Amino acid sequence: MKNKNQSNRIQNKEFGIWNRSHSIFSILYSKFNSKHSIFSIPHSTQNIPYSKFFIPSKTFHLKGIASLPTVIVLGIVILAISVSVATVSFSESFISQGTAQSSKAIFYAEAGARDALVKIARNKNYVCSSADCYSIPFVTNGCGSTLEGCAKVSVSAGVGTVGDPKIIISKGQMSASTRTINVSVILDTTGYGSIATTTWSENTN
Repeated sequence: MKNKNQSNRIQNKEFGIWNRSHSIFSILYSKFNSKHSIFSIPHSTQNIPYSKFFIPSKTFHLKGIASLPTVIVLGIVILAISVSVATVSFSESFISQGTAQSSKAIFYAEAGARDALVKIARNKNYVCSSADCYSIPFVTNGCGSTLEGCAKVSVSAGVGTVGDPKIIISKGQMSASTRTINVSVILDTTGYGSIATTTWSENTN
């Protein structure tokens, strides 16, 4: 009988310990459940990369969405700068090419005028008055359709006096560039009709 009572006391103590443990666990569970629902996973669990309950952080997605407009704006700025640089480079190249062609055209015009002066020096009565009377190619097929190097010259029928000078018009052409030089020629009428003076000017019309 004594052993039975002792066994009952031990069981009652164990039951009491279990009952208190159960109560404590119930209190802790109720507090935990009030703060975290089954659909709300703590932030630390969300950011564990290898957790089987891994859910991407909303904060991470919001940061990614916020940075997207910045990336787009930067891309547009970089594109605009690239287009501007390419446009400036193309413009400079085009201007340089036009300047080189213009320099060659004036050189060809001067050469054509000097050729006409040689003709007049040899023959004071030399006349070739029609427009672009004769041509001088400075390269192969220079006076062809592409005009890669040509001078077109005419000499008026003037007698070579101050009141009626001979006028040389020499047109130099290089691709799309054309330069025109006018030379007024006065002859020495008292002697053998040699060239006395020349007045050079560029026709800017």
